[in-house]
Amino acid sequence: MGEDEVGGESEVKKSINAWRQSERKVMIETVQDLIQTSHKYAKSQYTPNAQRVRWTKLAGQLIWYKDQILKNFSLEAMTIQLEALQKRMEESEEGRQRQSVSRNYPTIVFRKPEERKAEEAQSAETSEASEADEPEGGKEQASDVV
Repeated sequence: MGEDEVGGESEVKKSINAWRQSERKVMIETVQDLIQTSHKYAKSQYTPNAQRVRWTKLAGQLIWYKDQILKNFSLEAMTIQLEALQKRMEESEEGRQRQSVSRNYPTIVFRKPEERKAEEAQSAETSEASEADEPEGGKEQASDVV
């Protein structure tokens, strides 16, 4: 899958989620209006007793229906948050892998010019001392042996 396909999928998901949210908002508003209307008729003194029971039952059913809509909304919101959390976890895991790969390589350290001069002076002193210890014909004798 290329990046274009993944980006296209996310755009489609976003548009679907936006549409769902707008439709859900309309549904909740409509159900809330119906609940208010049924409460009004259930409490009205002009509503006959036989119908008052029906309006009360309808109000209860509408409240249950509204609760289901809100539960689905919270479930969908949790799903979206879970997907975002999974994505962050994958990104952090990739970052850790990159860091562990970079730790496997030795780091390059540049010495300061003062340290270089001091090291060169030490190496010059040790080489002079080692030449003084060797006999003058020592180098020639070693080359003859080989």
